[in-house]
Amino acid sequence: MRLTFKEKSLGPNFVPETLKKVKEYIDRGTSFVLMSMPGVGASYFLKYLATTNLAYFIHVDFYELPNLTQHEFYKLLLYRLGGKPKKESDEQLFIKAKSLLYKISEKQKKVVIIFNRFDQLKKEFDWNFLSNIQSLSTLAPGKIVLIFTSTKPLIEIAPEALQGGNLTFYSKVVYFKPYTKAELKKLLKIEPQELAEGANIEKLLEASGGHNQLFRILLNSHKQQNLLLDQFVKTQLKALIDYLDYSRKKQIQKIALGKKVEDIDDYLLGVGMIKKTDKGYKLFTPLLAEYIKSNFPLRLPPKEAKLFKLLRNNIGRVVSKDEIFATVWDPSTGSGQEGATDWALDALIYRLRKHHFITSHGYIIESHKKVGYSLIQT
Repeated sequence: MRLTFKEKSLGPNFVPETLKKVKEYIDRGTSFVLMSMPGVGASYFLKYLATTNLAYFIHVDFYELPNLTQHEFYKLLLYRLGGKPKKESDEQLFIKAKSLLYKISEKQKKVVIIFNRFDQLKKEFDWNFLSNIQSLSTLAPGKIVLIFTSTKPLIEIAPEALQGGNLTFYSKVVYFKPYTKAELKKLLKIEPQELAEGANIEKLLEASGGHNQLFRILLNSHKQQNLLLDQFVKTQLKALIDYLDYSRKKQIQKIALGKKVEDIDDYLLGVGMIKKTDKGYKLFTPLLAEYIKSNFPLRLPPKEAKLFKLLRNNIGRVVSKDEIFATVWDPSTGSGQEGATDWALDALIYRLRKHHFITSHGYIIESHKKVGYSLIQT
């Protein structure tokens, strides 16, 4: 019996390239890990996959576990295979699950078990547990395929558990990249949401870079004129950086800052966080690049740094020109009063107003004619 998720309505051409790769693995009877960025929306694709006629699908979603334990997993697996879990040991539950799976495989040409959000159980991973799951595919070699999802290579999550045959079995990967604009629109149709005032869907599709969770947050943002002022947007972007290891963080930071990077990490390219262009590399969304720039340590030229510090320390108050001249062109600091003119101050204000840190953090420098300047934050 085919599963009846709402994703079935997404149509026959949904994520065609990934679907083609997945079909090749299923046809070969090869199990694999579907790797993606967190929150990108791979779960929608897997539910869509489960509604196709490529195989007999069994969908096990780890979000359904009341507790992230091996025992609860064995109970859920048995239930999804048509069994009725009782007060039994892990071994008893697993033996029952294997028996039911074997019976299903006898009646079907191909059986695919999707372990959605598999890495949610990472604290429970050990050699025996992963070996048990692997053994499911040996009940009917070539007929039973296991699909796991993870936001990181499993060898990085559980290196001690991936030894011997486990390492070989769990090392096969299909990368899941962000959606296209058209695909995000289809997802929005099956899961509509109320839009914030002023939301421009086309603009936000571009800003999301195909990341479904980010797209949803952008649609709901009340900071449509400057999305980086929205705390929820910033939290989502921060999460996309924080889950990376140090080396990968440094690579995306360099790319965001326009620095040359060689030997790009395969994982970053694979999940689509970094895209290759004719001129080099770029991040999957300009919004992430802007976030990285605006949250780097503030590095301003000496005069701009002094002026910003003075205005920030007096935020909301008018700082007179005399105060600014005395601070920015302070002779005691070696900067001297030479060049301390109205024209020089106007030029300095202009440069500071245009600085990325100022605009991204919602700072506005207001002019008070013949008096001075004040700093406010929207």
